[in-house]
Amino acid sequence: MLTSLALLSTVMVIWAEIFNFSKTVRLPEWANLLPSPINVPAYLTLLCLIPAALASTSVQRTVQSVAASVFIAPLFAIAVYALNPIHQNPYLFANALFSYGWIVLFHCTAPAFLLLAVRAAAHYMQVKRHG
Repeated sequence: MLTSLALLSTVMVIWAEIFNFSKTVRLPEWANLLPSPINVPAYLTLLCLIPAALASTSVQRTVQSVAASVFIAPLFAIAVYALNPIHQNPYLFANALFSYGWIVLFHCTAPAFLLLAVRAAAHYMQVKRHG
């Protein structure tokens, strides 16, 4: 979990502008190499959550690790957002709360569920094979 949390937090801080809600998004140049550049935050999230999803010893621990990473990592991106003088206004708290929900719901949920489904399927296959 710590590996995924560190990776995801780092990625969210480095590219905070693509994770936080914004009406205009400036994607990094390398994003154009991906099949759907606008989904670059979800791709990054998927890659960062792989250690938490596949290194856990049980499905229950996998769920806990992935959930902790998904709910804690955005706090670092929100901190970068909140500390930026451009965003410091009377609406900062509401905007930060909205961005947190945005990150979790739109960038982290689908990759997390995909990895949890893969982990559950692997567990099911392992149990079935060993009887």
